[in-house]
Amino acid sequence: MASSLRVRAVGGLGFGRVWLAASRSAASCVVGSRGHKQGSRQMAVFQSRPLVRNLTTTSKDTKIGIIGIGQVGAAVAGNLLQKGYQVTAISDPEASRMAHLPSSIPRCSSPAEVLSLSDVVLTCLPKPTHVKGVAESSDGLLANFTAGKIWVDHSTTEYEQTIEYMKEVEGKGGYMLESPITGGLDALRKGQMVAYVGGRKDVADAVMPILEASYMTVFYVGPTVGTAMVIKVVSNMLCCVHVVAMGEALMLGKRANIDLRTFWDGIRLSVGNSFVWETAAPVVFNGGEYDPGFSLSLQNKDLQLGYDMARKFKVPMALHQHTLSTYRAAEYQFGEEAGCYIVPRALELALNEYLQIPGFSRWEYNNVVADGSLNVTHEAIEDPKEAQKEE
Repeated sequence: MASSLRVRAVGGLGFGRVWLAASRSAASCVVGSRGHKQGSRQMAVFQSRPLVRNLTTTSKDTKIGIIGIGQVGAAVAGNLLQKGYQVTAISDPEASRMAHLPSSIPRCSSPAEVLSLSDVVLTCLPKPTHVKGVAESSDGLLANFTAGKIWVDHSTTEYEQTIEYMKEVEGKGGYMLESPITGGLDALRKGQMVAYVGGRKDVADAVMPILEASYMTVFYVGPTVGTAMVIKVVSNMLCCVHVVAMGEALMLGKRANIDLRTFWDGIRLSVGNSFVWETAAPVVFNGGEYDPGFSLSLQNKDLQLGYDMARKFKVPMALHQHTLSTYRAAEYQFGEEAGCYIVPRALELALNEYLQIPGFSRWEYNNVVADGSLNVTHEAIEDPKEAQKEE
């Protein structure tokens, strides 16, 4: 490769409500005012123009920058550094989020500044409004994009927005990929999440080593932009349906006087098992604040994206609409920063019946892909009798 790539990741789940830097740089990061046409755009294929340079792969010499050091951005940075990649530029509206990263990494004041130091930009922002701010401000990505640079967006956002941005980037001789991620934030810190990638295959191949440094599996969904986002949003919709069903099922087991550990293990061996049953039930069992790693606000954003997709494509989704209503009620009851698995708590409070059991205080899980399917292994589940003695 004639010149090294520079990669920036923008965002993270801990990102601020709007992309606003400190007062000295706020002008470079205010949310843009341009509007987007709604309703008529279709998913688009970008595959015709050749790469402007002989770009075949990235390497440990590739320069990587990260804007937005929330939970996702921080984990991506940590994974890249651990694998020996160069993180050469970072930026976040809250400086404290960057404090744990090496002081030798330059802190940038705007997306444009990060872009100026990079050949590849990775964005992983929490909501479409944050993506809009980073992309469309005067010192944002779109106004300053130049030929040959690559933008990979990890955000779970409006796929139509992504299509429009990709057209603008391609019009300037640049490249863009959509790459939402799935598998749980604890898994991301271990490098065990899955990344979907949609867009040009040659561009995806070029940045694959960087993606593989952070993700257990990188699944290329094809050149049609929007495919990856639809898959990711639908996966979150299904997850939420399972969480609601899981809470009801656990409560049924409890009121039927079945030991909940036995009940959980029994369902794990059945056709009713799921990723949510494996990984969310232990969070419920452990009680506390129902770990707020991924907030209700963000989960409801994803559910709303799915509902909007269903409306656009005229697909009735009564069950998913009910699930969205249930999640919104939980957000009103427990607050937008409550963890996304807190939904069963509403049932506990309504029935004055609680689902906590001993044995899961040190529990964690690992993701394993086998036969093209995401599977779970568990660590540190205690023997219930021994855990009871400790208490």
